[in-house]
Order: sequence, then structure tokens, then C-alpha cells
Amino acid sequence: MMRNVGPALAGLGLAFGLAFSLLFTPTAIAQPANQPIRLLFGFAAGSAGDTLTRIVADRMQSVLGQSVVVENRVGASARIALLAVKNAPPDGTLLYIGPNGPMTITPLYDSNAGYDPATDFTPISQLVTFEFSIGVSPKLVPARNLAEMIALVKSRPELGSYGTPGGGSNPHFMAISLAAAAKIDLRPVHYRGSIPALNDVVAGQLPMMVTPLSDQIEQAKAGSLRIIATSGKERSIFAPDVPTFLEQGFPVEALGWYAAYGPAKLPRAIVERLNRIMAEAVRAPEVKDRLDALGFKPTTTSPEALAEQQKKEIDDWRPIVKASGFRAGD
Repeated sequence: MMRNVGPALAGLGLAFGLAFSLLFTPTAIAQPANQPIRLLFGFAAGSAGDTLTRIVADRMQSVLGQSVVVENRVGASARIALLAVKNAPPDGTLLYIGPNGPMTITPLYDSNAGYDPATDFTPISQLVTFEFSIGVSPKLVPARNLAEMIALVKSRPELGSYGTPGGGSNPHFMAISLAAAAKIDLRPVHYRGSIPALNDVVAGQLPMMVTPLSDQIEQAKAGSLRIIATSGKERSIFAPDVPTFLEQGFPVEALGWYAAYGPAKLPRAIVERLNRIMAEAVRAPEVKDRLDALGFKPTTTSPEALAEQQKKEIDDWRPIVKASGFRAGD
């Protein structure tokens, strides 16, 4: 079967054959050569991260001349998608794209997560970074900054409910930190991704949400949601009129990122080729406006730099998660 791969590729044209051979060396192929590459995204379709994954998929398909499909494996804070990639053969046909939370926070509170971020996956590249933000429903919350929101929640505790993209996510622990600093009771309502939470806030069924800024920008521009704080060290270029948590006197700071991973022991030749293609995907001039609209900054890295960033954030989040007392199933 392996002896027939070269002639088959030659029949599809020299350009395709060269692109394919750079990614899949003969010793690395464990699946039929015509099998699609699948990118697993662990959250709902329609979110900013889902759009990013599809941008990467389009570029990969164009460069490789091979079918690349996106699958939304929703549930368990991306665990379903991650376990599928963990157990996949290391041939590059099943990959994961997702936010940093499942790779840096989830194993800290869930001893039964079923995966070890450091040993069960091969880092490929960080793709983009983004800020988190608090968005409030103008129908329920007249507050225009954190001080007003906190005062409102103290006087009307029923307005202390907030949506998250999932229990144990970065936004969840950011809100826990804010509640402790402000001495207020904030009660999480966990969704499967940001979009269902966003829909409820816009409809006036939920007072507020803590999610990636990228998932709130369009509704904020439309006036159906008001952003009152962002999570970077400095104001976001995507919401320059909104002060940060730090500006407003609260020690809450965090950046999110999306990155790509493969199964453990993914061959270096495949990793390097994917790293280059994915960097081209998010830095292509023709996608800049799309990424800007989503609140994403391209920040591609080497596989080694991604591994180092992941380890640092695990160490940074460990005392915060421990102090919260949160455990899987809470």
C-alpha cells in the first residue's frame, strides 16, 4: 500500500504532491492517503473560536489540496474533543484547536479529566490571543462600569447571575476572583460555549456574562450588550473606550489564546509543516479584517514556546483554583 502513494500523488499534480510529501512522510502515514484531515473544536459552531478554526481549515485545504473538515465535538469543557485527539494515531489526520482553559486550568480542578496536557498531546502553535470581558444586558443592568455594577448587585442580589462558556473556564475563575475582591455574591450559570450565554444576555434573560471579548464585540456595537471591563494589562485595541479591571481597581488580569495540538508523538516533520501552514492562515492579509472583527491578534509561536506558555499558566492558575475550592461537578 505504501508503494502506491507516490504514483497516486503524482497523478494529482506536482504541486499537490510536494505539499503533501512535506507534511506526511511515508513512515508517518498510518491512515489512507485520501482520508480527510479533521480539526476538532470542542465548543459550539458560530463562536469566534469556531470561525478561527474554519479559517485555518480553509488555508490547510488550499495548501495541501486535501479535504480538511471542522467538527464541533461539544461537551465537557472540550474534554470530548481532547480525548478523541489524545487517542488518535499520530499521523496528522486528527487535530485539536481550542482555547487555553482546557489545557491549563481543567486538570487543576478535575482529577478525572482523562488527559495530561504535558504528555498526551503534541503542541503545534499558538494561533491568536484575546482579552476577556464582562458584558451586561442593557435591559436589566444600567451599570456602565464595575463600581456601578457592584453597587447594583449589592442592592439587588438577584442581578448577580452571570453566564460563562463553561464551568471551570478562565472566565469562571476570573469572576470568582472579582467577586472575592469586590465582596459580592456572583452566581455562575454555565453554558456550552459563549453563544448560548450571549443570546440570553441580549434577550434580557440573564444580567451579565464573562466570556472572551471576541464573542461580545458585535452585539456591543449593535447596542444590545454593554461591555464594562476587559482583562488585559492595557485597554484592548478592539474596545479602546472600555477600561480594564486593573484600571477600575480590581486585580483581575488574564489573556486567552487559541492553539493547535496533535496527538502525542506526532512526527516533527508533520508538526513543522502544520506550524507553518497555520501561521500563514492567521497572518494572511485577506483574513486580517475577519480576525479584527473577532477581537483576535495573530500570535503564532513555535511548538516549544507554546509548551512553555502552557506550563507557566498552569503554575499561575494553580493557587487560584485551589483557593476557590471548585471541583468538577460543582
